[in-house]
Amino acid sequence: MKTGARSEHGHSLHVSDFKKMILGANYFFDREKEAINALNVFPVPDGDTGTNMSMTLKAAVEGSLAYEGNSIGELSEIVASRALMGARGNSGVILSQILRGLARGLRNKEYISPGELSKAFQYGVVYAYKAVSKPVEGTILTVAREMARGIRSAVHKGENLYGTMEAAIDSGRETLAKTTDMLPALKEAGVVDAGGLGLLVFLEGCLYAMKRSLHEMLPHNWVRHSEEFAATGTAALSAAGEEFDLDYPYCTEMIIKAENGTFNDLRVRLENHGDSLVVVTDGNVAKVHIHTASPDLIIKTALTYGSLHDIKIDNMLDQHSETRIVTTPAENNVIYSRVKRSDTGESGLISVSFGEGFREIFLSLGADEIVYGGQTMNPNVEVLLNAVQNLPQENAIILPNNKNIIMVAEQVKALSDKNVEVLETKTLPEGLSALLAYNPNQSVTENIEVMKEAIKRVQTGMVTYATRDTVIKGNDVKQGQYLALTGEEILGSGESLHQVAIDLVKTITAPHSELITLFYGQDVERDQAMALVSAIEELFPDLEMEFHYGGQPIYYYILSVE
Repeated sequence: MKTGARSEHGHSLHVSDFKKMILGANYFFDREKEAINALNVFPVPDGDTGTNMSMTLKAAVEGSLAYEGNSIGELSEIVASRALMGARGNSGVILSQILRGLARGLRNKEYISPGELSKAFQYGVVYAYKAVSKPVEGTILTVAREMARGIRSAVHKGENLYGTMEAAIDSGRETLAKTTDMLPALKEAGVVDAGGLGLLVFLEGCLYAMKRSLHEMLPHNWVRHSEEFAATGTAALSAAGEEFDLDYPYCTEMIIKAENGTFNDLRVRLENHGDSLVVVTDGNVAKVHIHTASPDLIIKTALTYGSLHDIKIDNMLDQHSETRIVTTPAENNVIYSRVKRSDTGESGLISVSFGEGFREIFLSLGADEIVYGGQTMNPNVEVLLNAVQNLPQENAIILPNNKNIIMVAEQVKALSDKNVEVLETKTLPEGLSALLAYNPNQSVTENIEVMKEAIKRVQTGMVTYATRDTVIKGNDVKQGQYLALTGEEILGSGESLHQVAIDLVKTITAPHSELITLFYGQDVERDQAMALVSAIEELFPDLEMEFHYGGQPIYYYILSVE
């Protein structure tokens, strides 16, 4: 058989077959990703497993289309490498590791037999399990393992490539149906594992493509579509760039240390002197950030509370062009850099954040780089790696601020030549608390220690809406109702956004609590948020209360209690 030709009767797999399989899987993901997204344990609008796996695979497709050689081993290496750099979310990372294991099994081969494909898939399962610190039954890992057994059994029976793939799919489908009973959360929600379904869709697309010619599989509009996407992506980034009011050109920051008294009226006294005001207090210390036309008035007001430290005044008209670095516009990934960030210090800090308000807060409190992303918009490995490489320091600390981004951030460690530490912040308030404890002049070890302690002091609550009817831990939830969440738990639901938020605060506030901070999202009017703040202050008159515009999508309110 000529090298690079199509397989004869499915007995050997060549470059053209492997390329078709990746294209076919991509086609199936485009078709099924929303159905995969909908398999959310919680009935909230943040399902993104299908999107993450689809975007991960798209990166692999781009690499496969550029390859013109005849070695299936070389092509599989390119596919695995591109998938890793494009990996998004936990499911995307696991898919990239399966492809990496396949590449390990296909190394130095021009074409392979069904038996060699079986061995390569076994490598894929091993690599996937290694990527997860605490593997759990009933997930994509379980489905992958049983698929590998199906392939191995088919090979022992003498099946050709089609037969082995069909056996893998049959085993995967049977195992996927069982995942509902393997995990209590899946059983209560009445769904199968989303990642497991994604892997099944992947292999179904591969088998579909194996039976067709490469000409049939090549997306004729691929180049044109990519160009259009890149153009619209660039326009979106331009629109999303950080804006500031020309009437308030001075970015003014400082720390106030008060000997006596509190900062209760500090915000009120400053808010009429500019915009983008951020006031964060911790005992007798307050950090202030504001865009103003009169830095002298800000300083004069601040002096009435105590001594001033680390005063910084930057003219944004001169430096606005330095505040943003745009990377991979076709994937809508953005890195925002702090104006006049320090090139000194032991380490640099990178935070993942979404929402204009949150971005501004993280930058004002000292983050060096902000990677745009969050729920439903997970950044990929490549953009986080770029952020690390942009830092002048040799040490980097990453705040993922989302449980589904932690595994992605962990991949950067092996790819960067810098010392990278990932602090497992799972919410934006946890990230802010960690950042407040961060000191760039301390060692990475010292910073990680104090930042971990800071995270423990924060309780996060969120308010969103239900996408379907369900019952979660005794809570009868109806589609369209407002939902109160904390961590992995739904605390309540109802028809009134205001009341659901009030009940959430009551639940997550403890006797030792000192500060409540409310961040309102892009779908909430300021007056609505202020009414909620007033109600909370009336309920908890002894606690400090702060509120900020977070600008986050999906969640009407994000609450932090310390």
